[in-house]
Amino acid sequence: MAGPLDGLVVIDASWGMPAALATMMLADYGARVVKLERPGGGIDADSVLRRTTDRGKWSVEADLRTPEGRAVAEQLVAGADVFVESFGAGRADALGIGYGQWHEMFPELVYCSVTGYGNDGPLAGRPGYEALLNARLGQMAEQQGHREGPVFMGHPTVSYGTAFITTIGILAALRARKHNGTGQKVDTSLLDGMLAISSMNWWWNEQDISYLARSGNQKGFGNKRLITDPFQCADGKWLIPHTGGPGSYKRMMDLLGFGAQTQTISGPEMAVPLDEVELDIARNKVPEAFRSRPRDEWLELFHAADIAALPVLHPEETFADDQVRFAEVAIDVPDDEHGTLRQIGPVIRFEKSVPATPGPAPRVGAHNERVDEVARSPLWAPAPNATAVTTPLQGVKILDFSSYFATGFGARLLADLGADVIKVEPLVGDQMRPLGDLFEGANRGKRTIALDLRTPEGQRIAHRLVAESDVVMQNYRPGKAEKIGLGYEQLKALNPDLVYAYLPGFGSAGPKSTLKSFAPLVSGLVGLNFEGAGEGNPPIRRVIGNEDLYNGFLGAVTVLLALHHRANTGAGQYVESPQLHSSLFVISEHAAGPDGTAVPAHRLDSEQMGLSPLYRLYRTADGWIALAVFGDAAFGRLGAALSRPDLAADPRFTTTAGRTANANALAELLAARFAELKSAEAFEVLDGNRVPAEIPLDYPIMPELLWEEWALDSQRIVEHHHPEYGWSREVGMVIHLSDTPGRFKGGSPRLGEHSAEILDGLGYSPDEVAALMATVCKLPTAAAKES
Repeated sequence: MAGPLDGLVVIDASWGMPAALATMMLADYGARVVKLERPGGGIDADSVLRRTTDRGKWSVEADLRTPEGRAVAEQLVAGADVFVESFGAGRADALGIGYGQWHEMFPELVYCSVTGYGNDGPLAGRPGYEALLNARLGQMAEQQGHREGPVFMGHPTVSYGTAFITTIGILAALRARKHNGTGQKVDTSLLDGMLAISSMNWWWNEQDISYLARSGNQKGFGNKRLITDPFQCADGKWLIPHTGGPGSYKRMMDLLGFGAQTQTISGPEMAVPLDEVELDIARNKVPEAFRSRPRDEWLELFHAADIAALPVLHPEETFADDQVRFAEVAIDVPDDEHGTLRQIGPVIRFEKSVPATPGPAPRVGAHNERVDEVARSPLWAPAPNATAVTTPLQGVKILDFSSYFATGFGARLLADLGADVIKVEPLVGDQMRPLGDLFEGANRGKRTIALDLRTPEGQRIAHRLVAESDVVMQNYRPGKAEKIGLGYEQLKALNPDLVYAYLPGFGSAGPKSTLKSFAPLVSGLVGLNFEGAGEGNPPIRRVIGNEDLYNGFLGAVTVLLALHHRANTGAGQYVESPQLHSSLFVISEHAAGPDGTAVPAHRLDSEQMGLSPLYRLYRTADGWIALAVFGDAAFGRLGAALSRPDLAADPRFTTTAGRTANANALAELLAARFAELKSAEAFEVLDGNRVPAEIPLDYPIMPELLWEEWALDSQRIVEHHHPEYGWSREVGMVIHLSDTPGRFKGGSPRLGEHSAEILDGLGYSPDEVAALMATVCKLPTAAAKES
């Protein structure tokens, strides 16, 4: 079997990075993805990005505006399981490829629409480009940069977030089809991708609880006993430490020379705020201390003291990292221009359904003569006599043994889609419980049992849970699970059908496998801090989006892939999806030549203005404007809007290649023209001429978005009452399935809230439950009062 999606057929009629990444994931893990392309290809036909995102796919040309092109599309869809488009409902209907039209003809088809802001709501008609969404919704203000004003986001976090939820939505709809016999519509959008990314940091609650300080003199972590910033060392190189591990803050201060002025905390360090002296040291004196030694020296000292720390690299340097080389995640793909391109290949590891190495992206139309070969596999047919489901993961039981955010977030995404997720916590609780928004974002909708897994009786209870579960998810460092009876071989003996998902920091083996892993360390290792900084600049503090989120997304994808493999073959298996691998996936647009030279799909300029003269920010007479102009027609409309029709006639700018070759000259002309206009004037003439543009908001919109009624009505925002936080609003459903939608099942559970209920469900008698609640499930006094 060539990957867990072997036999699945996907027709991809989309444009844009998010859908291309989503279908790349499907192709990487075995699906036959047929890219439906306009004759001759789009403006990106020869781009570096297409060489990555279209690897392993087929390419068939079809002009969907013509009867002949629609006939080709119809023939392909007749043999497909999934259809993906990004036209939006109105345009797709006009082309004759809308959901209603296809669903009537092919009722088993899963139809996925990936748009800018969804197919309904007040923003549905706005242009669907990531940078414009970043501008309109204030992410350019939220992203810190090297200058004042809005910052163009060099790391395309929203595209990756959207790609992940699109993949999850498609896989979830396929699972529902297996049970219900029919396909349905999956709606995702850049807006939903942005909301999914924001669920880690943005919510509202009556108690005003947040792990981040957003105002005052100490923004960020405020007076929390936590340091996760990049620091420059004596040799000019950069590293990021993380003091989130038990006792790590004090140990780091000892190494930096501030131990005598730093308290020793009994219990979770983050629960005790810094005093004034400690705060001054943490925020003002620590950076200078790091400049006293070279980076490698600090890393050696920190790792010896079991303090999480990693180097900050550029994306192309990541290919040479020892753990990346050990994991063999990078692949060499034949390339006409460079000979070979080194890319990040499939990043999930499967025990049984190992995917093949992807081939290069096809030339446009390479498979025009093979349309007749596209046919569905009986493997993916609906299961006979299956129990109907109302949510896509109804009937799936998942045990979440994780701590911190990443793995728990992945399990929470699956809980939103209907899985029964039981969080198994130590008696003192997950160390992330004091960080309210993080804990809520990773653990809402779950049940929980508090259990002492160090004891034989605690392990017996865990084993009884495993025996009746479908999935185990854990992120212990290598070897720990085996010590407490939770290793794969131990659990497989109890439940041979088990899907065992391991989401460690770096992998189960390799030179970095035993190191601690926290966000945003791995982001720095794979180059995100430099990617967001702009060419030639030092790394920024952090980009929006990090490995905790990305590994949660990839963890959910991993589990769904393994469940599909089990449904099609009857076999459970071990699957591995480390944080490092998910972080490598989100630099997929960066490649390297044979000599290690960077071959990026895009590069942010040093002023953090944009990626090209036509996809960037410009200063206006009173502020800013964000622009997204692609193709000759749009460029002509730009010239007309700015009263510069000569631009389109200028021989330097008549083609995409010419505009690229003369980028600086074009940017100077446009900058001079925009400087003459106020932002509102510029937006009016651009929008009136159908030139995609937005005025960047100068603050993050998320606090306002939490109170928008349309967002509440669409369940993108949910409101609920939490016993600890009071009335709360948070990001809700970001994957929209027409027939079997996910649902919000309530906020995060209190420590041990469902212990007795779960024990009863395992068949323990009332007396046995009472005895267990007084021993292996007994909370410490302080924790018991809080719960």
